[in-house]
Amino acid sequence: MIALYIPHVKPIRHITFAIIFIFLCSLPLLSFAHGDEDHGDEAKAPLSATITAGTRLELSSPDVEILGVLQEGKLTLYADRYTSNEPIRNAQIELESNGKKITAQLNKDGTYTLVADWLTQPGKYEVVLTIQTDGLEDLLIGTLTIPAPAIGATGRSWLVYIKWATVSLATLFALAILRKLIRRNKSVVTPAILALFSASLLSGHSSPGFAHGDEDHSEKPKAVAATPLADSVNMAIPATPIRMPDGSIFVPKPVQRVLGLRTLLSETHDIAQTFTINGHVIANPNFSGHVQSSQSGRIAAPEINFPALGAKVSKGQILAYIEPSASSIDKGNQQAQLAEISSKLTLAENRVKRLAQLTGSMPQKEIDAAQAEASSLKARKTAIAGSFQREALRSPISGVISMANVVSGQVVETKEILFEIIEPSKLRVEANIFDAAIAGQIAGATAITSTNQPITLTFIGQSYQLRDQSLPIQFSVNQPAPILSVDQPVNVLIKTRQTIRGISVPQSSVMKNNAGETIVWIHASAERFIPKKVKIQTLDDRTVAVTDGLHNGDRVVTHGATLLNQVR
Repeated sequence: MIALYIPHVKPIRHITFAIIFIFLCSLPLLSFAHGDEDHGDEAKAPLSATITAGTRLELSSPDVEILGVLQEGKLTLYADRYTSNEPIRNAQIELESNGKKITAQLNKDGTYTLVADWLTQPGKYEVVLTIQTDGLEDLLIGTLTIPAPAIGATGRSWLVYIKWATVSLATLFALAILRKLIRRNKSVVTPAILALFSASLLSGHSSPGFAHGDEDHSEKPKAVAATPLADSVNMAIPATPIRMPDGSIFVPKPVQRVLGLRTLLSETHDIAQTFTINGHVIANPNFSGHVQSSQSGRIAAPEINFPALGAKVSKGQILAYIEPSASSIDKGNQQAQLAEISSKLTLAENRVKRLAQLTGSMPQKEIDAAQAEASSLKARKTAIAGSFQREALRSPISGVISMANVVSGQVVETKEILFEIIEPSKLRVEANIFDAAIAGQIAGATAITSTNQPITLTFIGQSYQLRDQSLPIQFSVNQPAPILSVDQPVNVLIKTRQTIRGISVPQSSVMKNNAGETIVWIHASAERFIPKKVKIQTLDDRTVAVTDGLHNGDRVVTHGATLLNQVR
């Protein structure tokens, strides 16, 4: 045991010096606070949100895309159609490397598993993968790199501890020699020399500093090397979709299958140029009609009730009755006139009977005149008597009641519209154009309702008379069609014979980013999706043409783009 002497101070007890010495020797072991940890400023991702990437293998061809994840000697394969990202199920997959073949086993979740001893041995392997399924047979070649197990950045090897023990023993030996010198020479300088010597020995046998791994304390942030996730080994990656710093999104293969992400291979071609104009639904004049009153009178119900809105009626069906309305004086005059005509008709009929008995002795001319007079009076009596009867209002066509404006006892005037009948399957669409040349270029047309229901149209013709500085054009509605109503507004998309160069994609592929720019999502690699700013032109209710921003061969996300756009 060593004792330290200072002038005018009593010696320190041996046990106290030993404790201080051991504490100083242990300082190097406690100085590794930041070898592989952060400062606590940033929250760590929860364990449930990360998985181990393992060694990843990507193989692709024009028909197939394969992603393999190697973990603990087991290679899990995800096989998808390259163009559509649709999972390939019930396929036969074999992996060959250095003359060794492995047959993949199909799992319940649609993945394939390969297990072999050499998959645990570090090295670089050239692999050949064959896949066979209904209508598909392909061969893919790639390289599988299995790295050696990595040693932790802050871990100390056994050589470090041997070095520490050796230096510690040397320090004890040196301190023992200095103790003897202190006893012989008790000057004031000796304790200071002892303290400096001890500090130099303790600092000399410390391990190299690992205070911050690979970071500094400068205010300027250090650039992080971009390492593709597909090439990473044993690193933590998210188990859920996550947006990367460059704006792309990493989506693990299992998540892609849950979300049902589907793609379309883009191809540039000539597309018919389209125009969108406002229109509305109108009735077909050949399959619609009005029921109007031909005289003033009072409405009366038919033998059955009045037809309700939407009720089907047939041509000639009685919809209502109208009883003529007249003043008492008019009725009296009509009755007096009817009585007078009835009296004359009786005399004329009696005369015809008498002359008929004198046939041959009387000129035939007089007999015919008497008969004509009797017929005329008879017709006049019928006409005057009919003016007191009610009039039946009948349907002019077969169809459904679209408007009914009658109640029992209602008094109506002449030409008042009481019923409207239309045939819903024979409606038309009318729109207005401001360029007469467009009508001669129409190759097809569709319409979209306010609820995004599509309507297929056939061009009928255009007017050559301006109406509000525009020319009306009409289209017939092709069946099947959604339920439409007269005067319903629609958007009409007119396809012309003029063409533009572009790529057709579904309307569901087009999104808006945070800046309000139009984008589509591209499937760049097996688990990476990137946004592309594009310029589009609407083709119809379901399709748009991308005129700028895409290239042939880009895989555009057609189903699930909305879900990708929500990833933050």
